[in-house]
Amino acid sequence: MKDGDLTYYEKNKEAILTSMVQHIGSTDGELRDRLIYTMFYRLIIEQKDIDFDKMSELLETSLHALLFHRIEETQSDAVFTRAFTTLLMALILHRDVETNFLTEDQFQQAADGLIRYLQLERDARGYVNGKGWAHSIAHAADALDELIANPKLNPKSFPELFNIIIVQVMRTDILAHDEDERLINPLLRLLERGMDSEVILRHVEQLPHLLEERKQHLDEEKYWYVVHNVKTFLKSLYVRLNEEQRHDLIQQSILVILKKL
Repeated sequence: MKDGDLTYYEKNKEAILTSMVQHIGSTDGELRDRLIYTMFYRLIIEQKDIDFDKMSELLETSLHALLFHRIEETQSDAVFTRAFTTLLMALILHRDVETNFLTEDQFQQAADGLIRYLQLERDARGYVNGKGWAHSIAHAADALDELIANPKLNPKSFPELFNIIIVQVMRTDILAHDEDERLINPLLRLLERGMDSEVILRHVEQLPHLLEERKQHLDEEKYWYVVHNVKTFLKSLYVRLNEEQRHDLIQQSILVILKKL
């Protein structure tokens, strides 16, 4: 199938899609990432070979059977199911931007599910030796980006989504696999959708105070993890804004704050 011969898929579509869902969190990185996810991308985005009803069904399965799979666990293989489910949701949300097939209720369930997932996810590992990418935070950021791009999203949700992005930046798990760059995408998407840039500017200026507050409740190692995540995120945001020649005031504020951290 990956090589372009879809004859078998066309004859056995339901069985293959069911099997792809069942193995979406396989610990075999080749199967999970390069085959199953790649095929979902090809079938949903490129060839548009999965109909609206089936995509709606996949979204429902994602929300009710996969996204919160063993969510209380850390350092377990269950993270692969959760992380690659957010990628599947991102593909479905992307198609909805193009074709508007999800109902308002289905879309809102997806939005609520992603927000709740990010509030609960405790396993922030990026690359896992022998098993490939988990990358739960980066993958969820991709789904958030597609969510925010959707015209169905009510602007009243912008503050909550901005906050959930910042919460990820200030995690006590060290984010060392370019999660910062992926989290910037939904942040900039919020600006594109009309969120006031003053929201970001004020938050950047408050970061030293927020970090000092966090310091009171964390051991020293965890505190410095948070500082690392914040500084890395600010540097990446500065580079991105500078490249795009946008929001000079935010850029200036970032430089000032980085000198204080």
